[in-house]
Parts: sequence; structure tokens; C-alpha cells
Amino acid sequence: MSVPARLYPFRQPTNHKPPIPRWLVQFPEGVDRVFTAYIGIQQHTRIGTELVGSSFQPLEAIQQWLAEPKHAPDSVEQFQVLDGDDIANSIVFVCYWDNSEKYEGSMRQLNLAKLHAALNPEHRQSIGLWCERFTSHISRLETNYSGLDYLPGLARLHGTKTVEHTYSAYWGAARDRIPDSSHDLFAFDKSEVIPLSDSVPLTLGRHLAGTNYDNLVHIRSGQFWANCSEVEVKSYEEDLEPTLRIGLSYLWENPVETGSMGLRYLSNSPKHSSQRMTEARESCVTGFFRNLSDLEGWAKRHRSHLAIYTGAIKHAKKFGEGRKFRTWHEVSVLKRGEAHFEYVNCVARTGVLGRISLTPVEQLMQL
Repeated sequence: MSVPARLYPFRQPTNHKPPIPRWLVQFPEGVDRVFTAYIGIQQHTRIGTELVGSSFQPLEAIQQWLAEPKHAPDSVEQFQVLDGDDIANSIVFVCYWDNSEKYEGSMRQLNLAKLHAALNPEHRQSIGLWCERFTSHISRLETNYSGLDYLPGLARLHGTKTVEHTYSAYWGAARDRIPDSSHDLFAFDKSEVIPLSDSVPLTLGRHLAGTNYDNLVHIRSGQFWANCSEVEVKSYEEDLEPTLRIGLSYLWENPVETGSMGLRYLSNSPKHSSQRMTEARESCVTGFFRNLSDLEGWAKRHRSHLAIYTGAIKHAKKFGEGRKFRTWHEVSVLKRGEAHFEYVNCVARTGVLGRISLTPVEQLMQL
């Protein structure tokens, strides 16, 4: 297959040499698309931090769905919401496939409305279920890892390899790592984004679904410090992590200016849903941006991200080759209709509710 000629030059400076090694994911020959699904369970009423009563029903049902051999995801990670566009302590599963038939078959089996309707009536009102899923073309995708001793996300798909690269540590590097950026600026139509309103959208008791406009951007960005010495753990948790929270707070408070939407700050909880971030020592930020330029603009120009960026460089210099703190991310530019959003009885501040045009599927049973 012929590759389009490069119309737009690389943004990498001449003779650029990254100060710190970085790796990207290389997919097996023949894999041109990968598939991602985020599935969430939120509880509007809680006792402590635990899911209570019948709220275990959807959790068990989703776990059974994840274990079904024929359509099971190739990789699954489990998290809890720390902050952001969701309810704190909500459970989130992140699922990946590299086979379209398995992905589509699995999605057909996941019926959120049916799961919600099966809840005991006394708990049905307090439970929300959601799914945000999408297709990523390899030519419209980029990844970046700071080490090889811990490789989450797309790197866990079967047959993937990691390759060292030099497209890092300069503004525009992420775009350079996306193959289609050679001939596509990934423009979008501003009229397709719903303006934010002061009024709260009616979402509770409703089943809403929809898809994306052209060139919506997804990002998942992770931090892993379980292998760090206690000195490095302290450095991350007392210096870097608070800076990350400040940057996220700015995005949550300024969605119109930054183009951010549906951003969640998640803590890994692989075994116990009540596990805390300090125990797991792994977190990630997931969500969407209006377009790639918005994401780049915040990263390059705003002081909140510049503080994150310079803080990470200082941390790397401080701990040198003995550094065990790992960061990584994956970014996809999604074609029109390749993302699907579904929310069942969710609070108004969940995911892309109020930012992406969604349609009522059907009114839910009397809550």
C-alpha cells in the first residue's frame, strides 16, 4: 500500500537528541486498528468508600462479561476514580482488543440498560453505568513510554514490541509520532461541539447514547511508581503529584478554553475496589480533547502543564539512571463515528455528557 507523500514537515529541531530515552509501541504486521473501551460503575449514594447492596450486581456481571473466553478483551485494567468528570470512587475498567470481530462481539454482549434494569429497585436509583469506546487507526495513534520495566495500556496487546525513538522532548513531538500527521492537520468543525451551559442537563433516569465528530482526540496518560525507592516515592507524592493535580484542576475548571472533556483521574485497583492510590502506586488520566491543537496548546503554553513538564525533567535529573518512576501515554485522533458513548442513569458531570451530542435511547424504568 502506498504511503501519502509528507505535506507537513516534522516539527523536530535539526540534530535533535532527546536527553532521556523514550520508546513507542510497534504493532504486529497486519494490525491496522486497535479498540478501546472504558466501562464505569458509579454509585450516587455510598457507605464509606465501598459499593453497597445491589450495586455489586453490575460489578459481578461486568466481571463475568470480561472473563467470557470468546469475546474477552486482550487486556483489562481496573481503576477507581480519584477526581474529575465522574463520581469519586467509581469503578472503571479499561479494555483493549486488536481484533475487530472480538471487539464488536464483546460490545454486543454488554447491555448496560439490561444490567441496570436487573438491579433491585431499592438500589436502582443510586447506580449509574457508562461505556466510552472507540477505534484507533494505527496511522492516527501515538504512544510514548519512559521505561521498559512496566508497560501498560496498548503495549499489553499480543505481539506488540517497543522501539526506541527520538521524537520526544520538544513541542510537537506527539504530532510527529502520528503517521498521518504527514498529510493531515486533523482540523475539526467548531459548530459540532455543544457549547457549555450554566443549566444542568437532565441525565438521571435517562439512557443517552451518541458518537463523535471528526478528529476528536483521546488521551490516556499514566504514572507508575511502585518500583521506586521510598526516597523517590516521597519525591513523586510530595512534589510531582500535587503539580499534576493542579494541572488537572485547571483543565476541569476551564473546559471551554482548553477543549478538555470527560477527564478522569484514576487510581489502579487490580485486586480490591477499595485500594488506595498510595497502595497501588499507579494512576492515569483518561479523557478527550476537542482536537489535537487544543491538547498541544495547553501542553505548550499553559503554566500548569509547563510545571508538570519541568518537574518531570527535574525528577529525572535528580534520580538519574537509578530512576524507577515511569510515565507513558497514548493519544488517538478519532475519525467521525469511531467513538461511541453510552450513559445509563449517570450524574450530569460524567464523561462527555453536555459536550457531545447524545440521543435518548429510551426512558429508563421508573426509578
